[in-house]
Amino acid sequence: MMATIQQIDDNSYTVTNRGTHMVLEKHRDGWRMKTKNAATRVWGMGGESWKDFGSLEEVERNYKSWRGIAALVDSAGQVPLTAVCH
Repeated sequence: MMATIQQIDDNSYTVTNRGTHMVLEKHRDGWRMKTKNAATRVWGMGGESWKDFGSLEEVERNYKSWRGIAALVDSAGQVPLTAVCH
């Protein structure tokens, strides 16, 4: 089963895949991936770890679950959310 990218708000997206919960947020000049999984909980990292990316294309190269995020963010910027939800 493929993971589904869900939009939280204008600058945040989430995916849950195989026990890992990831949140991608716009951060400064790029994007920050926050990850919660069994390893972060066991090793006492405050429940999550994070990694910064310069572009959405870089996110897609590093995480298969996030393939398509660049197109989703691009389309979300062009179409108001209210137009999608009628």
